[in-house]
Amino acid sequence: MKIIVHDFSGHAFTAQLARALAVRGHDVLYASFGGFQTPKGKTTRREGDPTSFRAKELVLPETFDKDNLLRRRRQQVAYAKAIAGVVREEQPDVVLSANAPLEVAQAIYRACRGVGAGYVFWVQDIYSEAIGRILAKKNALLGWLAGAYYRSVEKSLLRKSDAVVVIAEEFKSVFEAAPWNLDVSRVNVIENWGIIADVPLLPRDNDWAKANMPGERARIVYSGTLARKHNPDLLLALARNLDAEVYVFSEGSAPAALAATAAADGLTNLHVRPWVPVEDLPSMLAGADVLFALIEPDAGIFSVPSKVLSYLSAGRAILAAIPGQNLAARNVIREQAGLVSEPGDEAALVANARRLLEDAGLREQMGRNGRVYAERAFDIDAIADRFAELLADARPKPAIRIAGEPVSEAAP
Repeated sequence: MKIIVHDFSGHAFTAQLARALAVRGHDVLYASFGGFQTPKGKTTRREGDPTSFRAKELVLPETFDKDNLLRRRRQQVAYAKAIAGVVREEQPDVVLSANAPLEVAQAIYRACRGVGAGYVFWVQDIYSEAIGRILAKKNALLGWLAGAYYRSVEKSLLRKSDAVVVIAEEFKSVFEAAPWNLDVSRVNVIENWGIIADVPLLPRDNDWAKANMPGERARIVYSGTLARKHNPDLLLALARNLDAEVYVFSEGSAPAALAATAAADGLTNLHVRPWVPVEDLPSMLAGADVLFALIEPDAGIFSVPSKVLSYLSAGRAILAAIPGQNLAARNVIREQAGLVSEPGDEAALVANARRLLEDAGLREQMGRNGRVYAERAFDIDAIADRFAELLADARPKPAIRIAGEPVSEAAP
């Protein structure tokens, strides 16, 4: 097949999937938005990549504005036109698209239909739910209207896609219930994964960690996006209440505000640093004693924090402030890979952090448990096999002609 794997964000695991599909002999283009500010995977072609793998990072002439919602929407529309142009130029058999804002997803779907390509909607977040809840915090009516409009767009895409992939069983339950009321028979659950091969187990005091996180005190590390669905006050609470260094590797307005608050409060043990290149990620994760993840209660319904997957791979104990029903929380609890508290329970979070910091044996055992789970669950060969089968089923079936009969579609 000729496949486009599109990830608006450019995450490491989607790029790994694209390469794994290319290894299977498919002609694969990995397309992503180079201007989206988030930790990136290997979004460009590298030495040793399969010959049938290509990569294309799309950029806009101006810096992407995450904070101004009107400007952000305008830029997403501009990107939508660009990626739709790539689909029309490439004329693939099928497109697998993830993390795309709904304007972008809609444009890709239309371009697929224009060139006769299959379209697979890979749902990482239920965007209309997120948009409605975020805007409702500013204006209840605006939140309701925006949520209803974007739900209609998202519902249409879910109905018309040739296949749908969701990352947790709970998404299917949401889509079956009101106000969605969708048939979920074509919805496939494939959980996200971490890249074991790219996260070797390294010593805590590796050269990178000693240079970038110096000192003898325990280290709590947060790595990834810090946005509207995260509460930075929890990071401040950890710094205020624990004898530990708290490192935040993130960029954007929220991390900048966090650094300013920490400075104003005299918290010398909270450090905000830029995202690290993907090559340095294993050393940074290994340098932690505890890895921290958080997500707000309402966001926990429609989003699963993917950073937990890298944390599991790194073999370090996880401290999480995540709703208990969230898939990431359930995995951490089931595998005994860390301690989880509800996002609003600051006292429980601090108590869990203190317990991990004071018990090196518990930390080490939980880190081992997480790594064992990752090695078992993050098998890219098995994952790529599932996607390859799904993509083959989603591409348009060639027309066949039987003598004396009208043209019909080939049986699936």
